[in-house]
Amino acid sequence: MKNIFYKKLTIIGIFIIFLGAAIVPSISGYDNKTKIEQLIESPTGEPLDYDFVNAYWKFDGCTGNTVEDSSSHNYHGTLYGGTWISGGYEGCGLEFDGIDDYVDFTDHVKELAVNKTDDYIINFKFKSASTTNYGIILSYTGYKNIPEFKIELQPNGSILLRIWTGLCGIVLYSGEGHNDGEWHDVDIIFSGITTDPTVWIYVDNNLDGQLTHWLCDIENTDFLEAAIGRRASEETGYFEGVLDEFKFIKYDGGNEQLPPDISGPVDGDPGAELDFTFITDDPEGDEVYIKINWGDGEISDWLGPYDSGEEAIVSHSWDNEGAYFIKAKSMDFWDDSYWTSDVNAYEVKIGNQAPSKPIITGPGYGDPDQELTYSFRSDDYENQDLYYIVDWDDGTTTETGSYPANTPVQLTHSWDSEGDYFITAQAFDIYDKSSGASDPLWIRIGDQPPRKPDIDGPINAPAGEAINFMFSVLDPEDDQVSFNIKWGDGDEIEETELYDSEDIVTITHTWTKTGKYIVEARAKDIFGYWGNWQSFEIKIPRNKAINSYNLIELLFERFPNAFPILRYFLAY
Repeated sequence: MKNIFYKKLTIIGIFIIFLGAAIVPSISGYDNKTKIEQLIESPTGEPLDYDFVNAYWKFDGCTGNTVEDSSSHNYHGTLYGGTWISGGYEGCGLEFDGIDDYVDFTDHVKELAVNKTDDYIINFKFKSASTTNYGIILSYTGYKNIPEFKIELQPNGSILLRIWTGLCGIVLYSGEGHNDGEWHDVDIIFSGITTDPTVWIYVDNNLDGQLTHWLCDIENTDFLEAAIGRRASEETGYFEGVLDEFKFIKYDGGNEQLPPDISGPVDGDPGAELDFTFITDDPEGDEVYIKINWGDGEISDWLGPYDSGEEAIVSHSWDNEGAYFIKAKSMDFWDDSYWTSDVNAYEVKIGNQAPSKPIITGPGYGDPDQELTYSFRSDDYENQDLYYIVDWDDGTTTETGSYPANTPVQLTHSWDSEGDYFITAQAFDIYDKSSGASDPLWIRIGDQPPRKPDIDGPINAPAGEAINFMFSVLDPEDDQVSFNIKWGDGDEIEETELYDSEDIVTITHTWTKTGKYIVEARAKDIFGYWGNWQSFEIKIPRNKAINSYNLIELLFERFPNAFPILRYFLAY
């Protein structure tokens, strides 16, 4: 959802650049549709100064008693107390002592305060180790603190958003523990609507709180004072910690538009008119327009207006065979949505469809003149029989007979010379329509397996303690390798991730019972060629605490074949 808001705000920015200097907030009939199209497609005069970044306090002044706004609005604040520090989140930061430090923005409270139907994002970076204070980070207050808007750090490290009108409000807490003395990146996202707004709290890009709740009407003109670092109207709630990079993005009166739902036929013939249905539910019940990308290079004009929830039936035809993905976006007077995502695009197949690209499976290595068997499989939308042409990458190809779609076809082949080869294949239907070349299967003729791994670790360890082992292996051809490790107690790592040849890989294991265990490891290259096993013995002694740093153990590890009698009595 956070990404939806950012995409929406980006689109809004583009929308406003072309929108012109003034718009009457109402839509009715075709004339308004035409007006919107003209305003969007043809710039009229200078762009609006309002760019939706309402304020941006970077705290990079590093000195003085003015906190400068880096947006175009110059909503500067006056600093009382506070300490400029060089170790901010980016550049300088502003440290608050929790006693009497704050920044006053009352001169700009009407511009900074919010309405119930606004869409906005408040982003800031902070760190604090305070566990005793209720520290207010941002505050707007009205007469006798009605209404009140505040973002506050709680003693348990939770972040509170509270919007209170005197009769009703929104109260949302994030998770706890953010007063750990580390930097945290916070986003407060508010989706304004006339009924039940939704608010999200993200901390370090993770959703940490969400609420949809009724909110009484609230307007920016109801607020009288604004501050960062304490309650705006009185000397309470001082914040203790450091703030940096405080950004406020606001879209007045906004609501979140979503793309239309699309339904209709899933296939058809070239040139045939097909009807598709588009439905948009507007959050505020406004009339909406839709724009359609048919996936063939044609994008419609804005169509409408349509009532919220009304079925808009639009027809289209495609001249050429192929698979096409329909996308759409919606718009009310205030906002247009993002396009339908790639994942949710509506697919329609026109005419005969090409088979899918073949999937090739088989051995990744072999020897010269060795017959190797490979399997080829492709699907077909019309379920036609398919034949394959295989390129073995040695100057030879093989063409098969016809087989049912989605049926594995096995072929054998041998290569005369050592080297790397890339097998590719194409599938063809009964009309000779090609899938195009498959992804290549990389094989090696004359491949050499990795050597035996080196295993390094303690020869004695206590039960229940995580023990570090180091594994490394040389591959003769410097291929990447993975490891198969058996710990001797029934646990096994069937295959690790890939590592470079001769990398030292540290892996931990814990034995819960005493005894003698054999750790075994082998390595495999990227072609699937496993090398030989290497073994390593470790003892988990009985009834004795082991200090891994005592002298006896160090001697035994350094001289594994020495002191046989002492080893016997000590059970090493």
